[in-house]
Order: sequence, then structure tokens, then C-alpha cells
Amino acid sequence: MVLVDTHCHLYLSEFTVDMEAVLQRAADNQVNTVIVVGIDALTSQQAVQMADKYESVFAAVGIHPNSEVIDIEGELKQIESWLDHPKVVAIGEIGLDYYWETVSPEEQKYRLSRQLRIASDLGLPIIVHNRNAMPDLYPLVAEWSKDRAGQSYASGKLLGVFHSFSEDHPWAEKLVDIGFLIGVSGVITFPNARKIKNVVRSISLTQLLLETDAPYLCPQPFRGKRNEPAYLVYVLREVASILSASEETVAETTTKNAQTLFGIG
Repeated sequence: MVLVDTHCHLYLSEFTVDMEAVLQRAADNQVNTVIVVGIDALTSQQAVQMADKYESVFAAVGIHPNSEVIDIEGELKQIESWLDHPKVVAIGEIGLDYYWETVSPEEQKYRLSRQLRIASDLGLPIIVHNRNAMPDLYPLVAEWSKDRAGQSYASGKLLGVFHSFSEDHPWAEKLVDIGFLIGVSGVITFPNARKIKNVVRSISLTQLLLETDAPYLCPQPFRGKRNEPAYLVYVLREVASILSASEETVAETTTKNAQTLFGIG
């Protein structure tokens, strides 16, 4: 059984003292690939450096909607400088976040539009962050999807993932229809996580990715503690339980989904 943690932030200080052990525990739990996702130029560079150092690590580079950035054009130039790296597999983490008020909605939309254009130019998938912003976010990614798919939403081409999905089933269906996968994190193990549990029941397993968002969103057995890629197995088990499927089937399908979207394998 092989698993891919499609979203984590291993460059953060929480992992400074035991990175080698973190990756070993991941491997011991069949998590043989992790995608480390940047939120600004500095962390994107750190993600690329980790990908250089560790065979199991790939990188996504991008600017988060609420990262505090003084010179956005300068940051974007740095992001673009890493896009020819063989282990950079996506633009992300990008999107909109209206929960926090760190960055204005107008500035967030500008960042998103610029990075969508970069993803189009390079033919890279995107990793999308959404919080309380879907009515504004969906039209932007739908138009981008339409352009990428040659004016056809039914092209079958995978264009990205909405990570740690928190919306309901109708939104999930809309996104799947325009080429997005749905990222499932440790939130699904929470007893009150009814929306994401229903989403998993309602869409095909071929539209799901598994992730930790480590060090955040630790699954129920360790809730409130530091998350890490090894804990992806708890997400796997919960998805398998919800679908009355074997863990092997869920692992095989979601790993294939990740390999297809990110061009890894």
C-alpha cells in the first residue's frame, strides 16, 4: 500500500528538530510521497530546498491569499524562478480567504489572478485554499478552468485540488465538473464533520485526494497536537469506513489520483 500526503508544511518550526524522524515515520506508515506547499516566496524556497534534499518530497510554490507580502511582484518573480525545477509539481497554495482580514479581498483576487495566469502559462495544476469565499472564488476558477480545458468543462483534464475541503456536496460537484479534485484532511475524523463526510459519500473516490495539512488539523486520536504525514493513515481509515471500502482500495485510487494530477509516480 502506497500513500501520498498531498498537502503539508514541513518547513515550519514545528519540524525543525526531528525532520528525519518525521519522514521515517511517514514511510513506516506507507506515506512514501509528500507534497510540501509554500505560502510565500520564503516558504516556497524552503519547500524546493526540501525537495532537493529528500527523495520523498515534492514542492508546490505560491502565495497564500493571507500571507503578509510587501512586494507582491517581487515575490511572484521569485516564485516563477523555481517553476522549471523538476520537483515543483504545482502552483499553491493560492485562493481566497475571507475569514481573516490580513489582506483585502481586492488584493487577494489580484494575487489569485496572477498565479492562475502563471499556472496556465506553465500547464501546472493549482492547489486552492478557500475559506468563506466560495461565491467569489468559484467564478474565478471556473473561468480559468474553461480557458484551460479549451472551452469545455467536460474535457476530463484534472486542473487542481481544493485542499482540506470544507464546503457542502453541491459545491464539491460543481468543482469536480470543472476539473478539480477534493482534498480530504484530518477534519474528516472529527465527530461533527458532517459536511465533508457527506461529500465523501456523495462523489466518486476517483475525485478525492488525501492530505494532512501538517502541522495543522491533526486527526481525532491526536487532535490538538502537531500533525505529521504519518497520521495520513487516520484519514485513509475514516474514508474507507465511510465508503465501506477496503483501505487498500482507497489508498490505490487516491494515490493514482495524486500521481495523475501532479505528474509524480
